[in-house]
Amino acid sequence: MNPSTSAETTSDPFAILGVSRDAGEAEVRARYLELVKQFPPDREPERFREIRSAFEAVKDPLSIARRLVQPPPEEVPRWSDAIEAQRRNPPRLSPAFLLSLGNRASDNSATPPAPA
Repeated sequence: MNPSTSAETTSDPFAILGVSRDAGEAEVRARYLELVKQFPPDREPERFREIRSAFEAVKDPLSIARRLVQPPPEEVPRWSDAIEAQRRNPPRLSPAFLLSLGNRASDNSATPPAPA
């Protein structure tokens, strides 16, 4: 086992994989594959088993459900912090998508009203 791994870390599969608790499936899988390349089973079998069991625990549907329904952290984030985080990392929209929004007709002008 890796000597830098503490007892606290070994009980948390997210810490073992080095991902946040709200990481998506693709991010978890990418990190798992990265760790498997670093610690292959033939060179470091103990570390590989630890990584594999953490990956299985994170992938488990019950584990995912627990993450989704867990209570919020003790300290609720401030709105100003959330807005600043959004400002630093805005959503990425492609120019084609943005241009397509301007080419849409409004609901009222799309079709003429039917004669009565």
